[in-house]
Amino acid sequence: MKKILAPEGIARTAGAVLTLVAISLLWVGVPLLDLVELKTYDMRLRALERRPVQYVTIAAIDEESLARIGRWPWSRSTLAQLAGRLDEAGARVIAFDLFFPERESAKADAQFARALGDSGKAVLGTVFLLDREEARHVGAGTLRAAFDAIAPQAISEVRKGGAAGEPALVEPYGVIVNIPELQARAAYAGHINVLPDADGVVRRMPLVLRHEGRYFPAFDLQVARAFRPQEAVALELAGYGIAGVSLGARQVPVDEDGRLLVRYRGPERTFPAISIADILERRADTALLRDRVVLVGNTAKGIGDVRVTPYGATFPGVEVRANIIENLLDGELLQRPEWMALVDTTLMLAIGIALAWVLPAIGVSGGALLAALAIAAYIALGTYLFRGAGLWLNLVYPTLLIAALFACATLLRYFFTHSERRNLKLAFQHYVPRAVIDGLVADMGTLRLGGDKRELTVLFSDIRGFTALSERMDPQELVKLMNEYFTAMTAKVFEHQGSLDKYIGDAIMAVYGAPVAEPDHALHACQSALAMVAVLHGLRENWRARGLPPVDIGIGINTGPMVVGNMGSSTRFNYTVIGDAVNLASRIEHLNKIYGTNILLSEHTYDKLQGRLENVREVDSVQVRGREQPVRLYELIPPGKYPTLEWLEEFRAAYAAMRRGELQPAAATFEALRARTGDAASAYHARYCRTPHRRRAETPGAWQRRNERR
Repeated sequence: MKKILAPEGIARTAGAVLTLVAISLLWVGVPLLDLVELKTYDMRLRALERRPVQYVTIAAIDEESLARIGRWPWSRSTLAQLAGRLDEAGARVIAFDLFFPERESAKADAQFARALGDSGKAVLGTVFLLDREEARHVGAGTLRAAFDAIAPQAISEVRKGGAAGEPALVEPYGVIVNIPELQARAAYAGHINVLPDADGVVRRMPLVLRHEGRYFPAFDLQVARAFRPQEAVALELAGYGIAGVSLGARQVPVDEDGRLLVRYRGPERTFPAISIADILERRADTALLRDRVVLVGNTAKGIGDVRVTPYGATFPGVEVRANIIENLLDGELLQRPEWMALVDTTLMLAIGIALAWVLPAIGVSGGALLAALAIAAYIALGTYLFRGAGLWLNLVYPTLLIAALFACATLLRYFFTHSERRNLKLAFQHYVPRAVIDGLVADMGTLRLGGDKRELTVLFSDIRGFTALSERMDPQELVKLMNEYFTAMTAKVFEHQGSLDKYIGDAIMAVYGAPVAEPDHALHACQSALAMVAVLHGLRENWRARGLPPVDIGIGINTGPMVVGNMGSSTRFNYTVIGDAVNLASRIEHLNKIYGTNILLSEHTYDKLQGRLENVREVDSVQVRGREQPVRLYELIPPGKYPTLEWLEEFRAAYAAMRRGELQPAAATFEALRARTGDAASAYHARYCRTPHRRRAETPGAWQRRNERR
């Protein structure tokens, strides 16, 4: 036979599978989840400590400059004058975040070119064409001339790791450069291409692009190179792509496509900006220009050079450049190296294994707390690594895995609990009342597999003369009668919180106080017995009308310690009770025939009643078979059995006299009671008291048993 996994085993297997699926999704990539991860990156970025700017000042084409100088574009003569003023103010690098692919006039172009050359510190931008159609419209000759113009700007030191060939990188279809005069006089030139992420947000900037087998640096990298000429730019390649970019001895972390994560220093206007009109009029604070990179660019919203960044949708493009240049110069960089994917995978595997093992073993509340703590701890780890080491740890996939593992464990627990409750209802619906079933379902921990020793009350009920009855009746009529009898009696058991243990021929065995604990189990058993005798009267009237013989019952009740639980073999078992207290209840039920009673209680049950039931009398002290100590028996007299019970005090007095050995007066009283009331117990005791040659101190019960053996 195949071994069926336990619920916890199934949940753990499901958790392991879920972990592998989540890891697979991490490597394959889910656009929606990747987009959410980008948004969590933005939140972490905005939460970073804002450091003061040290290296970059923006020479701003702002609204004030446009108002004082005139509409954009300005003459290149004006830009030449600006270059001269910045050189005069001591700027270390003059970087134009502007593009000059077309001529203005020979005079203006020459004047601007001369100013760039005289400063010896100018950096211009170029644009690579990433669209085939756009390159086709430019023309092959123009593209070849442009490539020749930028060829000297290519990175000269390119190292290939091991036997790595050319990495698979996206290549442009051509390049557009500034007019030759300007391109030739600039100290450096670099591309100003921007490659936003899938959601249009600029988080990364390509520091290197490959074109016709050469690797060309970005504008920002060239500015940093111009700022520290002693730090040469070097490139390291690997089979998967670009392994790294270095500035002198400093390594610049980039991804396999050569893109740098931009560590934005803050929202718009974080960098100091000086209006170009003030620079031209020599009214600018030269402390913000001297020994700095002065980045000339547009901040006026009307001109339209804006980008979408983690800080908003109208971020000036020149400030994006300012952030990148500042990153390259101060070395405070963010990174997500290739091996971070392995870190993500390892952490997800560890988390998945741990939670898949632990969550099924704890409750929903504990699981929710553990999952919340795991998510909080992982987010804290990601935040710590981001702030402390600038490492971008993926948060979405691992936290989603934690949530999915908790949801999986909870759903499976609910499924199995629901199934167990359904099976429990099916298993017990014929044995216990609905209220008890609801109690079991609400707290299934009360029903423990195996045995459990508890104090319970057991009721045995038997039909008087059933053997003779079955011999006289037609089998079909007998079955019909028994079904009616069992239906009515079982209903009274259920009505008083009892559990049907079993039918034994014509006998009924019921348990009170299990499977759901009930402190008043003894009282409920007695109430059931009274109800059973009462409903029997109605049944007998119905049977008499149908010509069936009369039926009477005897009920024995005992309270005591017994073992309750699921008992039997590994393939078939039954929920029942066993123990000496159970056997005693069965023995007591049989004694009803001796005393002519319907309901007999043991002294253990009587003691539990604490006087809450009326019409109870002690009838004997019996040493039953298999027990050394005698047991006092009490009759619970059903209502209506006698016209009146005023004579009970006389019975109790006679019974006390008999126990003291005063047999003759006791016998006289018993005989009088029998004659007056028809009480069978009084008749029994009268015979005992009148019997000669009985042993001294022999109880009526012992006397009866000895006579039966004869």
